[in-house]
Amino acid sequence: MTQTKTIYLQQVKQQNLCSILTYIWEAEAISRVELIEKTGLTSGTITNLTSELIEWGLIRESETSSGTVGRKRIMLRFQPELYRIMGLDIGRSSIALVMTDLTGGIVYSRKLDTGETLEPASVLAAIEPLMQEALQLAASEHKRVLGIGVGIPGPMNLETGTLRKPPNFPGWDGYPIRKVLEERLGLPVQIEDDARTSALAERWFGHAKKEGSLVFVTMGMGIGSGIIAEGKLVRGVNGLYGQVGHTMLDPHGIVCDCGNRGCWETIGAIPGILRRYGGEGSMAELMEQVKRGDPSASQCYEETLYYLESALTNVFNMYDPAMIVLGGKLFSYLEPELARIRSRVIERVYDFVKHRVRIEAATFGEVQSAVGGAALVLEELIAKPLQVMRRS
Repeated sequence: MTQTKTIYLQQVKQQNLCSILTYIWEAEAISRVELIEKTGLTSGTITNLTSELIEWGLIRESETSSGTVGRKRIMLRFQPELYRIMGLDIGRSSIALVMTDLTGGIVYSRKLDTGETLEPASVLAAIEPLMQEALQLAASEHKRVLGIGVGIPGPMNLETGTLRKPPNFPGWDGYPIRKVLEERLGLPVQIEDDARTSALAERWFGHAKKEGSLVFVTMGMGIGSGIIAEGKLVRGVNGLYGQVGHTMLDPHGIVCDCGNRGCWETIGAIPGILRRYGGEGSMAELMEQVKRGDPSASQCYEETLYYLESALTNVFNMYDPAMIVLGGKLFSYLEPELARIRSRVIERVYDFVKHRVRIEAATFGEVQSAVGGAALVLEELIAKPLQVMRRS
């Protein structure tokens, strides 16, 4: 057999395995007969490939009633027990690490509040003990770790695994985070913008598991988004797709780090909110003043909600998603207003889509992006199972 034919056959096998894993994931439990119908593959091919996936420990068989007395159907499901995936979120003021099984169940979770933006050496010093603790846990339970996905403020160069002048993130421009982590951990590492990993957490494990379309908006020291269309993360030609924090809401506003003027991020992220309030204090202190009925704090709060409602209306009109999911440090302060935010957006969209507007709170809270890091690895496993299993 020529090398070219061998490569071709491996590519076909990869595609067929991907198709099988995708249908099992979407159905949660599916029979071999149903896989034959959905994939168009022969019964022999389905039998051989599913047997290989079972041997690898990626899927398992289970019995379920077929509705006929005395007969059971053999269903195929993902096997959560044998493998682990690590997800890491490196934020501007916090770090989170999780380890999950193949179905997104969290088996290890740690979060550190740094209180300030740390340079790479300090971040690595902080997270290395946590990562070693997680790896030791996996080893003690005889679990195999497939890789680690990292969510971190972008923009970034995905080919080189380096960041490209991320705003408000000093010391990280050009830092080879992927290479450094691979060398230290001895594991495959993937990196992605933290807003996009947050979207992936919802797409694979959260609200949008059954949906192919969503916009995740994360709000904290900055504002970003991750956009899923037809089940896939959309990045754009320059990796800038979905920069909702840099849509203009105030044409007479201050100049943003991106070069635009009056971006939502400049007035609707935490630094912009505090600047509008007077330039001092914290969000917790501002919210305390809102509770006490302070007129200045209340006005700032109402303006913040108005900007959010306006921006989400723009997001809904521009991207037409099945849902918008909100998360991030700032949203934890605004979440009590979610019903109001949703109703205000509904008032401002086309009549014929009002009943379809869905705005939800993030599923995983403070570890959203870290869980999305794990989803990044799972996504690659389903898309390229041969490649992932051979290197792990």
